[in-house]
Amino acid sequence: MSEVWYIGRKAIIQYLRPYLDLSPDIHMAWQKVRRWRIRYGLPIEVQPNDKPYIDPAMFEAWWSRYLHKRHEGLR
Repeated sequence: MSEVWYIGRKAIIQYLRPYLDLSPDIHMAWQKVRRWRIRYGLPIEVQPNDKPYIDPAMFEAWWSRYLHKRHEGLR
């Protein structure tokens, strides 16, 4: 089983677009990703060469917890 990471802003935006309803404008989309990272703890990491990446397995676990907390808050 090969582990796939999405490396770089464009790859991260493309991966997260269906989850976060990101804008087609790359700059606006990246601002929203950064805002989610700060506000909600979106699991985006940075490599030693300063390139951001996201691990889909970590994201799926985070997304599941996020939806659960959001659902609990709506009760």
